[in-house]
Amino acid sequence: MYVFFFLLALLFLIIVLVWVDLSLGRRYSKRNAVNRLIGHKHAFVSMFDDGVNFYDALIRDIKTAQMSVDIQFFLVKWDEPTQQLTELLQKRAQEGIKIRFLLDRIGGYRLPRKERKRLRQSGVMLRFANIPRFPYFLYNLNYRNHRKVTIIDQRSAYVGGFNIGKEYLSKEPRFGFWRDCVVKLEGEAVYTFVQLFASDWGVPFHVLPKQSPALDGAQIEVVITASDGYEDWLLHQIHHAKEYLYIGTPYCVPTRRVEAALKRAAERGVDVRLMLPSKVDHYVVNQVSFHFARRLLQHGVRINLYQNGFYHAKILLCDGLWCAVGSANLDGRSLLINKELTVTIRENDLFYAQLLALWKKDEQSSIVASVKTIQKRPWIAKATGIIFRPLRNYL
Repeated sequence: MYVFFFLLALLFLIIVLVWVDLSLGRRYSKRNAVNRLIGHKHAFVSMFDDGVNFYDALIRDIKTAQMSVDIQFFLVKWDEPTQQLTELLQKRAQEGIKIRFLLDRIGGYRLPRKERKRLRQSGVMLRFANIPRFPYFLYNLNYRNHRKVTIIDQRSAYVGGFNIGKEYLSKEPRFGFWRDCVVKLEGEAVYTFVQLFASDWGVPFHVLPKQSPALDGAQIEVVITASDGYEDWLLHQIHHAKEYLYIGTPYCVPTRRVEAALKRAAERGVDVRLMLPSKVDHYVVNQVSFHFARRLLQHGVRINLYQNGFYHAKILLCDGLWCAVGSANLDGRSLLINKELTVTIRENDLFYAQLLALWKKDEQSSIVASVKTIQKRPWIAKATGIIFRPLRNYL
């Protein structure tokens, strides 16, 4: 009996300590989060919607770089594409090009120690971002740098949702074709990414500008978020949508505020549509995602389930006025915790038409979900969604 009460007390103590760590960690993160909206009036924008074309362009630009390459990913898989990339980075560093390679500490753990050593010996500057530390260790385990950006010679920048690994090149049989989206920017907007990379790299005393004088009439808005910054930005966009709002995301685990805003938008007549994958990459997250998709369906939100492989794009289109591509998912981690990066494009009819055409193409490769079809999932899948629903802010 004494052992039972001891174990019960120990369990209670652990729960309290975890709660204190997560609560205080979130408060600290929120106080120190850097959230910026920086506008630019001139930029050339192009798009990549599959991994092969993106990877080929990235490799080509790294091979022809004249001065520097700053490259940042959340996740790398130690497979053939990653090995090809690291070998190229080593070669270019030995040729005198300044190479900085930044990986999230958790997402980049698969990079072997031997490879890290080889990179550094060749002259590549390698660092890990967001290393979990005390205090608030458990919260910091969840506080990830989810941004993906590559800057070539401080003249062009790639921003979007791709990481490095064979599945992103549609070479993983379990997923098949991998739909994702990246934008390449050239022009004055690139300097903002140079500043952001320096900030994430940890340049001493480097401070991002608090605002941009070019917001009025801006064609490009760089949305830099951390903590709950992305939630605030997205809520603003949902509230101001008038005709339609299309959101592409691999996960549908909205916070309470975002879920309520999407429901209200649909109820006031906005055509709200979500594009989600039908395939599963993270079982628990995907089942919770289907749970919330069912709740949104009941309020008039249309849910498209992508059938032609795995859907990983993070895009938004609104009212024919603006569109966005970035790293943020529609989940608690992106909305409330992670460092994210989104690029909003305005007053660019050609680019908007390209992204809208991609959306319509993907809708043709999708099925429209209904409450009935989602309810037909196996009971264990539905139970998983219900059991893990309270953890929505950490999924």
